[in-house]
Amino acid sequence: MTSLLTNTAAMTALTTLKGINQQLDMTSNRVSTGQRVSSAADNAAYWSIATTVRTDNASLSAVKDSLGLGASAVDTAYNGLTSVLGDLQNLRTKLQTALTPGVDRSKVQVEIAALQNKMKSTADSSISSGQNWLSVDSSASNTAFQGTQNVVAGFSRNTAGTVTFSTIGIDVNAIKLYDLNSSTISTPATAGQIVGTTALTGTTVFAGGTANFSAANEVNFALTLGNGDTANIVINKTTMASAAADLTKVTTQEFIDAINNQIAADTATTPLVGDVKASLDSSGRLTFTTTATGAAAQITIQNNTASTGGTPAFALVDVGFGTGTTAADARVGKGSAAGTTAGRGILDTVDGSTSYAISTIDISTLSGTAGDTTLKNIITQVEKALAKVTDAGTKLGASKTQIDGQKSFIDTLMKANDRTIGTLVDADIEEESTKLKALQTQQQLAVQTLSIANSATQTVLSLFR
Repeated sequence: MTSLLTNTAAMTALTTLKGINQQLDMTSNRVSTGQRVSSAADNAAYWSIATTVRTDNASLSAVKDSLGLGASAVDTAYNGLTSVLGDLQNLRTKLQTALTPGVDRSKVQVEIAALQNKMKSTADSSISSGQNWLSVDSSASNTAFQGTQNVVAGFSRNTAGTVTFSTIGIDVNAIKLYDLNSSTISTPATAGQIVGTTALTGTTVFAGGTANFSAANEVNFALTLGNGDTANIVINKTTMASAAADLTKVTTQEFIDAINNQIAADTATTPLVGDVKASLDSSGRLTFTTTATGAAAQITIQNNTASTGGTPAFALVDVGFGTGTTAADARVGKGSAAGTTAGRGILDTVDGSTSYAISTIDISTLSGTAGDTTLKNIITQVEKALAKVTDAGTKLGASKTQIDGQKSFIDTLMKANDRTIGTLVDADIEEESTKLKALQTQQQLAVQTLSIANSATQTVLSLFR
């Protein structure tokens, strides 16, 4: 039926055109923004996840910047120590020369003084981002001084939304060469800790990066705290089930989670939960640390014989913990009480046997048998300083390796996050551009259809002429 009041064909064509225009707007937006989810209205769940991951990446970017600054500071201090190490070697040579009979020690002292000035100048100029770790002032009045410089190394968020940051600590008191503070400084109490000598991935069972706990494999050991509380930790397919997604491919972190689950399940009168925690250090080594600090903070670890039907996945000896199942094979980690240490640095601490610091050595007046004895003691003092500076360089080198490794990991993690975001919200431009062309064609056809439908009424009216 044809009606002058209601143009059904035009209404249908108009509805179709509106639908095509909506799809065209959506596709045009995807092509222009490159995203199929650009707002919460597009897909609330995907938008929320992508927004959270972008926030995490922003935090990781800040962590990466912090690691860069930390690496720069470590490099600066390391270069300073390397230079001073060479100067100390030259100083030792000059002192050995001064032992030769007939050598004018006052002239040798001129060269020694030049080396002393050079070492002080090197330490004073080893500054990065306003920080100097070689020449410090640890006096109580200097509130800016920090005995441990913490470099932000990681960022994480748990299921409750709580954000935590991990750090890499640089013990400035252990590497400083000069310190204006002549008094003693306080040192904090430390926790009891045991660290394996081998990374978990260095064991046969974790050789491929994961371990198989789906069969009879197990790890069985006892943990004992200083208060006498002991818990047997058994990791097998039963206890691992709640921590691992795939028992045939248990990761090192899932293994750590399983240990902590067993600690949390301790039902002793004074349970281990909250008192000790298992973790992996930066080298992937199994580590047990007490929550308490001080001389009473102690932890002991010892192998147990495998339970009935169990086959040891690996013995603790494989990761540097003991060699058997007897008490004599146990490993013990003890904390230390708070105390004090000398405020001076490696090169300005006075040695009791010589009454000199490296920075104040003066051999110009040493003579006779007594002078030779003092000079030999000074040479020994320089040897000790060489060992300390070498040790300081080793510690900085280890920190640098840890920082570089963390930077590489952060880079990888950020790229993985970018891929996650892309998977959730990025548009397939090839698909969207093809769809755009198709919708433009449909739009033209819909407009023509609407025009034809509107002209139908005029055709009917022409019958009345």
